[in-house]
Amino acid sequence: MKKKIAVRKLEETSWLAQIIADKMDVEFLNNGVSGRWRSLQILKYIVNEADDKNNDQIYRSEDNGKLTIIICDIPALTKHGYDFTQEQVQNRLRGLAERYTDFEGNYLVSVLTTNDLNSCVIKDISELLLEMAS
Repeated sequence: MKKKIAVRKLEETSWLAQIIADKMDVEFLNNGVSGRWRSLQILKYIVNEADDKNNDQIYRSEDNGKLTIIICDIPALTKHGYDFTQEQVQNRLRGLAERYTDFEGNYLVSVLTTNDLNSCVIKDISELLLEMAS
């Protein structure tokens, strides 16, 4: 007797984005619009941008088995709402950088913004999601 396995339809650009969206839903049900929910939201939008093959400014990379996202130029993401100007995206990424570190105390997100720098590296998505869950 074979069991039928239900296959879930992919609603986001990737399974990673879908997992983050699911975590957002759970966080919203438990705590409403919280700091964690906002962190997950910006992470989901960044993953969606990294999934876009036409976007050469945000992309995924593997570094020693860790999934890394590199943002060459932090964009405005106003297609997701007016709360996502370039400055506001930078601020949210800085919030991720300050809020979440790995078990050794190293930052998981590195944001570089000055007059001529506007970049970010999310060093390990899996570790970041684990830290966000705790």
